[in-house]
Amino acid sequence: MQNNPYQPPRANVEAVDNVAPTADRPIGIGGWLILVVIGLIVTPMRIAYMSITTLWPIFRDGAWDQLTTPGTPSYHAFWAPFLAFEIVGNIVSMALGLTTLFYLLRKSHNTPKVAILWYTWGAALVVIDSFAGNLIPAVAAQPDPASTKELIRALIGAAIWIPYFLVSKRVKATFVH
Repeated sequence: MQNNPYQPPRANVEAVDNVAPTADRPIGIGGWLILVVIGLIVTPMRIAYMSITTLWPIFRDGAWDQLTTPGTPSYHAFWAPFLAFEIVGNIVSMALGLTTLFYLLRKSHNTPKVAILWYTWGAALVVIDSFAGNLIPAVAAQPDPASTKELIRALIGAAIWIPYFLVSKRVKATFVH
């Protein structure tokens, strides 16, 4: 029997069949991954907005000098490292979020690792930030429901999405080559 030169060998047809989406093995950016994509777009924008509206005025309006200069009424030794940590942490969060989005859209096999890193970083950053902020008496004395909400959001997000990236059939089929 002659081989048809226009028909691929049977092995290649089976390889294509093995990666086809089925009810047991969804492939592609769909399902719950849509929520991850939305989060990866919205979160860096939200962090940038918060940084511009909250952190930038500290430098623009002279508050930095009041908070970090010994002898001023608002001075505390932890203000400078706390604010530096906030700025660096936000920059890293935005960079990790955009990197994760880049890998996810390219369907890279590195996506699950980078996504887990992003969610872990976000949760750790908020926990450390909450703890460090409470070391400054002026911060600890003021109720801050927004920070509590952010802490809960980050911990719940990590608790949901890290296991998702570890066990999801869609994640395995889409990103593991």
